[in-house]
Amino acid sequence: MLDFLQIDPVAFTIPIGDGFDIHWYGIIVTLGIAVGAWWAGREVNRRGGNPDEFYNGLILVIVAGFIFARGWYVIQEVVAGRGAQYDSFGSIINVRAGGLNILGGFIGAVILAYVYIRWRRVDFWLYADVAGPALLIAQAIGRWGNFINQELHGQPTDLPWGIMIDPPRTPPYNDLVQYPLDTRFHPTFFYESLWLFLGFIILVLLNRRNRDKWPYGTLFGLFLIWWGGGRAWVEIFRPDQPTFGNSPITYSMVISILIALSGVLIVLYRNNKLPKRLTDRRKRRRVRKPKPKRESD
Repeated sequence: MLDFLQIDPVAFTIPIGDGFDIHWYGIIVTLGIAVGAWWAGREVNRRGGNPDEFYNGLILVIVAGFIFARGWYVIQEVVAGRGAQYDSFGSIINVRAGGLNILGGFIGAVILAYVYIRWRRVDFWLYADVAGPALLIAQAIGRWGNFINQELHGQPTDLPWGIMIDPPRTPPYNDLVQYPLDTRFHPTFFYESLWLFLGFIILVLLNRRNRDKWPYGTLFGLFLIWWGGGRAWVEIFRPDQPTFGNSPITYSMVISILIALSGVLIVLYRNNKLPKRLTDRRKRRRVRKPKPKRESD
């Protein structure tokens, strides 16, 4: 059983003022980022890149990721009609109160990473290849912070690996009459963590075998397929996510599918496997017609 151990979300308190709590969630997420960054730095070096350049950009990307992750979470809550709690700038940026969306964070991180790489004039696809698996292992570790916080649970289940969640829960499961304290729920965080760990192992093994064979960008495309596809099916067990009307389709599910499809296109593009008519159209767009000469009076 996953709920055999109850851990206080607060790891320790720094004696500043009334006390500043350090949560296990933050520690675990930081550990995940550190492990991912360590692996990525080593892989950049193996590929002949500059690890220092990578780590400098990583700091900016992490900051952008957190800002976009929080922003996208708040936007989804507002769209879903649960935005009354965000009535001030302080409540919007209060990440310690909970609420980050990894998909929004990823989009923000990619945007800033692209800008940074263009500015530094380094190979985008080289660094993208190492960022993909690094994100998988970082998020796989970070999901266990959700376990300690008893969040990201799914629907009730009779499966032996179901976990008990203390109130308050995600509506409508906060109704203790219909869903008493001994009700067990799908451990959604666990499903996603296993999927991410497995994806990291598979991509690392593929990378070792094909590092010198695959064009840069191939590994990143495979990461997008694995990550987006996995998040799409995990969304089935996420009753807390805003949906399109009364349908079971969530905003995050649609974004995840689009991410997976973009991964397919990247793999085909980087390996020159796109249909010829698409590549020809792309080449025609790159060719600029010469401007007509102005006749002299």
